[in-house]
Amino acid sequence: MKFHEFMGAITKEGISIAEKSREIVRNKIKNVLGDRINKYSKEELAIIERVVHATADEEYAKLIYFKDNPIGEGVKAIKENKPVVVDINMIKAGIRYNNTYCFINDKKTYELAQEEQITRAVASMRIAKDLIDDGVVVIGNAPTALLEVIRMINEEDIKPRVVVGVPVGFVQASESKALLRETDIPSITTIGPKGGTPVAVSIINGIIAMSKNEKV
Repeated sequence: MKFHEFMGAITKEGISIAEKSREIVRNKIKNVLGDRINKYSKEELAIIERVVHATADEEYAKLIYFKDNPIGEGVKAIKENKPVVVDINMIKAGIRYNNTYCFINDKKTYELAQEEQITRAVASMRIAKDLIDDGVVVIGNAPTALLEVIRMINEEDIKPRVVVGVPVGFVQASESKALLRETDIPSITTIGPKGGTPVAVSIINGIIAMSKNEKV
Protein backbone atom coordinates (compact mmCIF):
# COMPACT_ATOMS: atom_id res chain seq x y z
CA MET A 1 0.00 0.00 0.00
CA LYS A 2 1.41 3.38 -1.03
CA PHE A 3 1.04 6.17 1.52
CA HIS A 4 0.62 9.80 0.64
CA GLU A 5 3.36 11.63 2.54
CA PHE A 6 4.05 15.29 3.24
CA MET A 7 6.92 16.54 5.40
CA GLY A 8 7.18 13.07 6.97
CA ALA A 9 3.46 12.89 7.84
CA ILE A 10 1.32 10.05 6.46
CA THR A 11 -1.95 10.30 8.44
CA LYS A 12 -4.75 12.76 7.75
CA GLU A 13 -4.10 14.54 11.06
CA GLY A 14 -0.34 14.60 10.55
CA ILE A 15 -0.66 16.00 7.04
CA SER A 16 -3.15 18.62 8.28
CA ILE A 17 -0.67 19.75 10.95
CA ALA A 18 2.17 19.87 8.41
CA GLU A 19 0.10 21.91 5.97
CA LYS A 20 -0.99 24.38 8.68
CA SER A 21 2.65 24.73 9.76
CA ARG A 22 3.74 25.41 6.19
CA GLU A 23 1.03 28.07 5.84
CA ILE A 24 2.44 29.80 8.94
CA VAL A 25 5.94 29.49 7.50
CA ARG A 26 4.87 31.04 4.19
CA ASN A 27 3.48 34.07 6.00
CA LYS A 28 6.66 34.48 8.03
CA ILE A 29 8.76 34.29 4.86
CA LYS A 30 6.61 36.97 3.22
CA ASN A 31 7.17 39.22 6.23
CA VAL A 32 10.93 38.69 6.13
CA LEU A 33 11.42 39.09 2.38
CA GLY A 34 8.78 41.67 1.52
CA ASP A 35 8.94 42.59 -2.17
CA ARG A 36 12.17 40.58 -2.54
CA ILE A 37 10.06 37.42 -2.52
CA ASN A 38 9.32 38.01 -6.21
CA LYS A 39 12.93 37.34 -7.21
CA TYR A 40 12.67 33.69 -6.16
CA SER A 41 11.27 30.89 -8.29
CA LYS A 42 8.48 28.63 -7.03
CA GLU A 43 11.05 25.86 -6.48
CA GLU A 44 13.41 28.13 -4.55
CA LEU A 45 10.60 29.30 -2.28
CA ALA A 46 9.64 25.68 -1.63
CA ILE A 47 13.20 24.93 -0.47
CA ILE A 48 13.23 28.05 1.71
CA GLU A 49 9.92 26.96 3.24
CA ARG A 50 11.33 23.54 4.08
CA VAL A 51 14.37 25.05 5.81
CA VAL A 52 12.34 27.57 7.82
CA HIS A 53 9.91 24.80 8.77
CA ALA A 54 12.74 22.50 9.90
CA THR A 55 14.55 25.17 11.92
CA ALA A 56 11.66 27.37 13.12
CA ASP A 57 13.91 30.26 12.10
CA GLU A 58 12.48 32.63 9.49
CA GLU A 59 15.84 34.42 9.17
CA TYR A 60 16.85 31.64 6.78
CA ALA A 61 14.54 33.23 4.21
CA LYS A 62 17.16 35.93 3.67
CA LEU A 63 20.23 33.73 4.26
CA ILE A 64 19.76 30.99 1.66
CA TYR A 65 21.61 31.68 -1.58
CA PHE A 66 20.96 29.86 -4.87
CA LYS A 67 23.70 30.00 -7.52
CA ASP A 68 23.48 28.85 -11.15
CA ASN A 69 20.20 26.88 -11.08
CA PRO A 70 21.23 24.38 -8.37
CA ILE A 71 17.72 22.99 -7.92
CA GLY A 72 17.33 22.17 -11.60
CA GLU A 73 20.78 20.61 -11.72
CA GLY A 74 20.09 18.67 -8.53
CA VAL A 75 16.80 17.32 -9.83
CA LYS A 76 18.48 16.13 -13.03
CA ALA A 77 21.30 14.48 -11.07
CA ILE A 78 18.87 12.63 -8.78
CA LYS A 79 16.79 11.49 -11.75
CA GLU A 80 20.01 10.07 -13.20
CA ASN A 81 20.68 8.30 -9.87
CA LYS A 82 23.93 10.17 -9.30
CA PRO A 83 25.61 9.52 -5.93
CA VAL A 84 25.12 11.91 -3.03
CA VAL A 85 28.19 12.34 -0.80
CA VAL A 86 27.69 13.80 2.69
CA ASP A 87 29.99 14.84 5.52
CA ILE A 88 28.42 13.06 8.51
CA ASN A 89 26.24 10.00 9.08
CA MET A 90 23.47 12.04 10.71
CA ILE A 91 22.87 13.74 7.37
CA LYS A 92 22.98 10.41 5.54
CA ALA A 93 20.36 9.01 7.93
CA GLY A 94 18.00 11.86 7.12
CA ILE A 95 18.23 11.67 3.33
CA ARG A 96 15.48 9.76 1.52
CA TYR A 97 17.67 8.46 -1.28
CA ASN A 98 19.45 5.12 -1.40
CA ASN A 99 22.52 6.18 -3.41
CA THR A 100 23.98 8.21 -0.51
CA TYR A 101 27.50 7.85 0.89
CA CYS A 102 29.34 8.97 4.01
CA PHE A 103 32.94 7.94 4.64
CA ILE A 104 33.60 9.78 7.91
CA ASN A 105 33.86 6.49 9.86
CA ASP A 106 35.46 4.44 7.07
CA LYS A 107 38.71 2.68 7.95
CA LYS A 108 40.42 4.23 4.93
CA THR A 109 39.41 7.68 6.18
CA TYR A 110 41.05 7.09 9.57
CA GLU A 111 44.21 5.78 7.89
CA LEU A 112 44.46 8.70 5.44
CA ALA A 113 43.78 11.27 8.16
CA GLN A 114 46.60 9.89 10.32
CA GLU A 115 48.98 9.48 7.40
CA GLU A 116 48.43 12.99 6.01
CA GLN A 117 47.69 14.66 9.37
CA ILE A 118 44.42 16.08 8.07
CA THR A 119 40.94 16.10 9.57
CA ARG A 120 38.72 13.06 9.03
CA ALA A 121 36.27 15.36 7.24
CA VAL A 122 38.94 16.25 4.67
CA ALA A 123 40.05 12.64 4.36
CA SER A 124 36.48 11.44 3.83
CA MET A 125 36.07 13.81 0.86
CA ARG A 126 39.32 12.57 -0.67
CA ILE A 127 38.13 8.98 -0.30
CA ALA A 128 34.89 9.96 -2.05
CA LYS A 129 36.54 11.89 -4.90
CA ASP A 130 35.34 9.60 -7.70
CA LEU A 131 31.76 9.82 -6.41
CA ILE A 132 31.94 13.60 -6.00
CA ASP A 133 32.96 14.08 -9.65
CA ASP A 134 29.63 14.36 -11.54
CA GLY A 135 27.77 13.64 -8.28
CA VAL A 136 26.03 15.65 -5.60
CA VAL A 137 27.69 16.91 -2.41
CA VAL A 138 25.82 17.79 0.79
CA ILE A 139 27.80 19.32 3.66
CA GLY A 140 26.08 20.60 6.78
CA ASN A 141 28.65 20.43 9.54
CA ALA A 142 32.32 20.36 8.53
CA PRO A 143 33.75 23.49 6.89
CA THR A 144 37.01 21.61 6.25
CA ALA A 145 35.08 19.08 4.15
CA LEU A 146 33.64 21.89 2.06
CA LEU A 147 37.05 23.53 1.71
CA GLU A 148 38.44 20.22 0.46
CA VAL A 149 35.70 19.91 -2.15
CA ILE A 150 36.47 23.46 -3.29
CA ARG A 151 40.18 22.57 -3.50
CA MET A 152 39.33 19.55 -5.67
CA ILE A 153 37.17 21.73 -7.91
CA ASN A 154 39.91 24.34 -8.34
CA GLU A 155 43.00 22.13 -8.44
CA GLU A 156 41.90 18.72 -9.70
CA ASP A 157 39.09 19.65 -12.10
CA ILE A 158 36.54 17.67 -10.08
CA LYS A 159 33.07 18.82 -11.12
CA PRO A 160 30.14 17.99 -8.86
CA ARG A 161 26.75 18.54 -10.45
CA VAL A 162 25.65 20.57 -7.43
CA VAL A 163 26.94 21.30 -3.93
CA VAL A 164 24.70 21.96 -0.96
CA GLY A 165 27.22 23.70 1.30
CA VAL A 166 25.69 24.80 4.59
CA PRO A 167 28.25 24.02 7.34
CA VAL A 168 27.45 25.60 10.69
CA GLY A 169 29.83 27.36 13.05
CA PHE A 170 32.11 30.30 13.72
CA VAL A 171 35.39 28.83 12.43
CA GLN A 172 35.73 28.70 8.62
CA ALA A 173 32.01 28.10 8.01
CA SER A 174 31.18 31.52 6.55
CA GLU A 175 34.46 31.63 4.65
CA SER A 176 34.05 28.18 3.10
CA LYS A 177 30.58 29.03 1.83
CA ALA A 178 31.78 32.31 0.35
CA LEU A 179 34.54 30.45 -1.48
CA LEU A 180 32.04 27.94 -2.85
CA ARG A 181 29.99 30.77 -4.29
CA GLU A 182 33.09 31.92 -6.21
CA THR A 183 33.35 28.60 -8.09
CA ASP A 184 31.47 27.81 -11.30
CA ILE A 185 29.60 24.93 -9.63
CA PRO A 186 25.84 25.24 -9.02
CA SER A 187 25.34 25.55 -5.28
CA ILE A 188 23.00 26.27 -2.41
CA THR A 189 24.61 27.98 0.57
CA THR A 190 23.73 30.05 3.61
CA ILE A 191 25.21 33.46 4.20
CA GLY A 192 27.11 33.64 7.49
CA PRO A 193 27.65 31.02 10.23
CA LYS A 194 24.19 29.46 10.30
CA GLY A 195 23.51 26.03 8.82
CA GLY A 196 23.74 22.46 10.05
CA THR A 197 22.16 19.05 9.63
CA PRO A 198 18.46 20.10 9.56
CA VAL A 199 19.20 22.72 6.91
CA ALA A 200 21.22 20.35 4.72
CA VAL A 201 18.71 17.53 4.98
CA SER A 202 15.75 19.84 4.30
CA ILE A 203 17.37 21.15 1.13
CA ILE A 204 18.42 17.84 -0.40
CA ASN A 205 15.16 16.07 0.51
CA GLY A 206 13.29 18.92 -1.16
CA ILE A 207 15.30 18.39 -4.33
CA ILE A 208 14.72 14.63 -4.13
CA ALA A 209 10.95 15.19 -3.74
CA MET A 210 10.97 17.44 -6.82
CA SER A 211 12.79 14.79 -8.83
CA LYS A 212 9.90 12.40 -8.06
CA ASN A 213 7.21 15.02 -8.68
CA GLU A 214 6.16 14.71 -5.05
CA LYS A 215 4.76 17.49 -2.90
CA VAL A 216 7.68 19.55 -1.59
